[in-house]
Amino acid sequence: MGSNRRASSGMAPAKDQTRRRIERMEAEREERRRAMQDRRAERAAEEERNIAAGNPGDVDFIGLVRKWREEHGGAARPHESSAGDHPKICICVRKRPVSDKERKKRDHDSVTCLHPTVWVHSAKLRVDGISKYLDHASFRFDHSFDEASTTEDIYFHSTRPLIDFVCSGKGGRATVFAYGQTGSGKTYTMGGIQSMVAEDLFEILSGRHGGGAGNSCTLEDTAVTVTFFEIYGGRIQDLLNERKRLKLLEDGKGEVVISGLEEFEANGPDQFFTLLDAGNG
Repeated sequence: MGSNRRASSGMAPAKDQTRRRIERMEAEREERRRAMQDRRAERAAEEERNIAAGNPGDVDFIGLVRKWREEHGGAARPHESSAGDHPKICICVRKRPVSDKERKKRDHDSVTCLHPTVWVHSAKLRVDGISKYLDHASFRFDHSFDEASTTEDIYFHSTRPLIDFVCSGKGGRATVFAYGQTGSGKTYTMGGIQSMVAEDLFEILSGRHGGGAGNSCTLEDTAVTVTFFEIYGGRIQDLLNERKRLKLLEDGKGEVVISGLEEFEANGPDQFFTLLDAGNG
């Protein structure tokens, strides 16, 4: 009898310990289930916030990009005015907002502009096929403008110094052009720049701008002329002369000449804008 009592008394603690382990496992499993439900609800809420902010797409990748920007946002430098020391070649990049077409495809914002550097964030999966991470590539330019920058900002730092240069009376030439794929915002940006060029050009030539002694050209001795042509599919057309076909030639000095391109004089900003509208029509 004594032996049986010892055996019975020895088994009771083992059962209690096993029961406690089972209860602990059930509690941990319930906690994981609750945490997973909370995470799903949090992801759903975050996705709604992203959609409302116009940035749909993979919640995890968007979160990784946001975290990276929070950690590196201080790297952006202010745009410095280059008046009087404008480089001969100035390369600028402007980031546009996510388009409606991209939102419908649930693409997410994967570009960060921290002047003067542009960062491209590529979404990647690790070898397990589950874990997500970002691969970053950087590109440095003279100026980089994010989607919050205005066309006035871009004009001031890229084009405005050229107006003083061409009006200096030294025979200076300047070219501004936009390069990018369809829908990247070239027409939007260049349209604004053209308007500001016209305003400042005639302001300086009239002497009202106060551009300084270096601006020796005036409306009395300077003619402002406009030509508007299109190069598309190997064809050159005069957009101010009923789309007349033109030829691209080289003169005896080795300079490019567009034969037959008609010039129109503009006596003020309004006439300048009228010619631009005609060419864009």
